[in-house]
Amino acid sequence: MSTTPLPPLILLDGGLGTMLADRYNCIFDHSTPLWSSHLLLSGEGSATLRDAQGAFAEKGADVVLSATYQASFEGCRASGVGDEREVGVCMRRGVEIARAAAEQREGGAKVALSLGAYGATMVPGQEYSGAYDAEHSSVEQLREWHFRRLEAFMPGGEDEVEKKERMACWDSVGYVAFETLPRVDEVFAVRQVMEKGYGIVGREKVVEFWIACVFPGEGNVLPDGNSIKQVVGAMLGKGKGARPMGVGINCTRVGKVEGLVVEFEREIGELIKRERGEWPSLVVYPDGTRGEVYDTTTKEWVKKGGAKESLIPWDEETFEIVSRCRERRLWKSIFVGGCCKTTPDDIGKLRKRIDEL
Repeated sequence: MSTTPLPPLILLDGGLGTMLADRYNCIFDHSTPLWSSHLLLSGEGSATLRDAQGAFAEKGADVVLSATYQASFEGCRASGVGDEREVGVCMRRGVEIARAAAEQREGGAKVALSLGAYGATMVPGQEYSGAYDAEHSSVEQLREWHFRRLEAFMPGGEDEVEKKERMACWDSVGYVAFETLPRVDEVFAVRQVMEKGYGIVGREKVVEFWIACVFPGEGNVLPDGNSIKQVVGAMLGKGKGARPMGVGINCTRVGKVEGLVVEFEREIGELIKRERGEWPSLVVYPDGTRGEVYDTTTKEWVKKGGAKESLIPWDEETFEIVSRCRERRLWKSIFVGGCCKTTPDDIGKLRKRIDEL
């Protein structure tokens, strides 16, 4: 029997954007380039977010992700917020709301600052294709774009009011989550962004981060065509920026996840042999879809001909995947939750399964 301890399971929340559309009748289209972050622009929207995110916390999520996945300076300008300082206030409101929602969990929960791929802020969205514009097609360009957004949540500011607000925001963040990345150059970019950020905030204010990539196609490759070996090298290779505490997969069909995780494990094992590093945590939060595919142009979920629907409940299928992964005793810990179409009820069922271990 192995003496290596079983890695703990840490429960993430579920699909906020799809929940807002399905349960709260929120409409997201080309007039709302911020998608769920659009609700940060009004008091009524903020109250809706607090209620929706609180539902996940009440069901037992250990981590609540902020409604900032598609937040950007460009999106805020297109939504009528032109003042750069006010944009920062709006984006930081997402952390404040997530913090309030997290407190609805008995014993509290941590907040993860959700930062989507650059492609998630494009209209139409390109996080599933990685087809970026010429101004955001290199490591340097993507690093500059991501850092400008991250900086809005970090300590700093022009006067005492802004400095106090930004410090309070950063102190509320338990993790930084770079999500749905479709390109290896963007993985390099966010690691460099965090390295720069750590240099600014200092050792005492370091916040751990994870990187999750998206695998929407049939094969186990990124939308940019890079293999898992190349993805793992970008995520964890030495000398390429700050090292994430966790790596993994999000916004991907649950039926693909186990094969992807096994391939991640093989490539990480090889990398650790070469570079003598430590195993990171696994972060996995698949979609709760049943054959639907997201149309980035219409911003709707549609079923495509020939799409196969699993007969196993989402919570059961996801739990079985991470349970088998846990038994292999490789990862430092396993963060598991849901992405698009997963509901508070799904997260509650996953909570129950975890608690019964």
